[in-house]
Amino acid sequence: MSRKVDPGSGKRVMVDLQQLDLLEQRVIKATEMIRGLRKERDALQARLRETETALAAARQTTEAFDRERAALADATEQLDLLREERQSIRGRVDRMLEIMAALDEGAAEARSDH
Repeated sequence: MSRKVDPGSGKRVMVDLQQLDLLEQRVIKATEMIRGLRKERDALQARLRETETALAAARQTTEAFDRERAALADATEQLDLLREERQSIRGRVDRMLEIMAALDEGAAEARSDH
């Protein structure tokens, strides 16, 4: 029995090896790309965690500022009320002093008439 070798089969094996080499190169590139993307994802996740932590701190600071602003507004309102009260008391004291001065003048005139 003799075996016949197809002269084109050697070419086919060569083409198949070339395609296999190309496929291997593509798999290597895809694997490298996946590794790179995973590193990038991990870095972005770390940045996200840092950003979330910074955001939480900023929110706490903002809330503290809001509380302080409200306390300051209350203090300012109380100060304004105290100033108004002081002005009112000054006006009343001035009127009482005027009344007392008028009484003293009236008493002095009454004494000088006698």
